[in-house]
Amino acid sequence: MSTTGDGIKMTSTQQKEKRILVIEDDHIYRTLLLTTLRKAGFHCTFCIDGNLAVKKLSEEKFDLLICDYLLPGTNGVEIIRLARKEGIDIPALLITNYPTEVLHVSNKALGHTKIISKISFNTDKILKNVQGMLNF
Repeated sequence: MSTTGDGIKMTSTQQKEKRILVIEDDHIYRTLLLTTLRKAGFHCTFCIDGNLAVKKLSEEKFDLLICDYLLPGTNGVEIIRLARKEGIDIPALLITNYPTEVLHVSNKALGHTKIISKISFNTDKILKNVQGMLNF
């Protein structure tokens, strides 16, 4: 394992083999996520629309799904539900400005899903969660 100049730990080939679908319509959050994950060696694809994300999930294989809750088209919870319904049982990280109790309760039935509030968003926390969900 090596460390980048930014202090991001990398596990060379393991992380490069992991494919992550990032679904985020906010340019700033999307850029932070993609930059952090790519610097750590992950292969990332992104969508800014929930409907396009559902299509991508049915066409390509991913190891992790990171999505915003509120998106144009299908929202993050519905994307995860649709993926599970189609047998796509990958871990999902839901990032939201709306971390209400109702959202937490509704996601318990979504399988391996974590919720992170954008209020406490930081790239180290995201990377640790991603690595944990992918068992690094």
